[in-house]
Amino acid sequence: MPIPILLYHSIDTECTDAYRRWMMLPSEFRAHLQVLKDEGYTPLTVSQLVACLNGKRKLPAAPVVITFDDGLRDFLTGAMPVLSEFGFPATLYVVSGCIGQTSGWLAELGEGRREMLGWREIRELHDAGIEIGAHTVSHPELDIMSAARAEHEIADSKRHLQDGLQAEVRSFAYPHGYASNKTRDLVRKAGYESACRVRHAFSSPNEHPFALSRIIATSGITAEGLRELLARPSLPVAPPVTRPAAECWRLYRQVRHAMRGLGPAAPAWLQSRT
Repeated sequence: MPIPILLYHSIDTECTDAYRRWMMLPSEFRAHLQVLKDEGYTPLTVSQLVACLNGKRKLPAAPVVITFDDGLRDFLTGAMPVLSEFGFPATLYVVSGCIGQTSGWLAELGEGRREMLGWREIRELHDAGIEIGAHTVSHPELDIMSAARAEHEIADSKRHLQDGLQAEVRSFAYPHGYASNKTRDLVRKAGYESACRVRHAFSSPNEHPFALSRIIATSGITAEGLRELLARPSLPVAPPVTRPAAECWRLYRQVRHAMRGLGPAAPAWLQSRT
């Protein structure tokens, strides 16, 4: 049974050209939710879905999960009014170290000054039924970090959010979708019950709970495109957690990261590829 877990980032009206793929207009987002309503889907949070998969509650005939990464302020101004209009829940993964600040990791896309949610707003969203999940402290590529640094990013994000919300944070999302056996194990040990990757694929009842697949909902997916995707799934369903291609890409990123740290001392052949 394919389970769509949709991944959004921004719902707003203005952005740089480089970021437009990741920003959806409120009207485009509303059209997506209308498709879900028309097709009879029952929206759940990530933790509600996991409870269903664990047999703690009944799984609806047509479940769907709406997730947002990062914790940008436009979730409150752009997404929340539409979610409230439809009465749909969602899971919002927040970069805890950037609460009340700006999205510095988006600087390369010209969006480094995009506002993040503040604590008061995050608490209000939590009280309104939005599940708040963790998305690390600073949005790094976890799978190429040392275990100690990755553990800090994963565990401290949970603690920080729980302290601010005075509530349990049960779910985690890997920044950039990058994860490994090491990071998945660290997420489990930190006390989370689930974690989302990206993979642009459907999830399933049998998928690894710390590697839940999501479908990337970009501005290029129209309402009819979403309807067709859901009706005639052409994407993979619960693909393997580890793939040779992913391992090769991870190795490349590790070398690139190391060479960037060397600056001018990096070999010329590698500097030209970073």
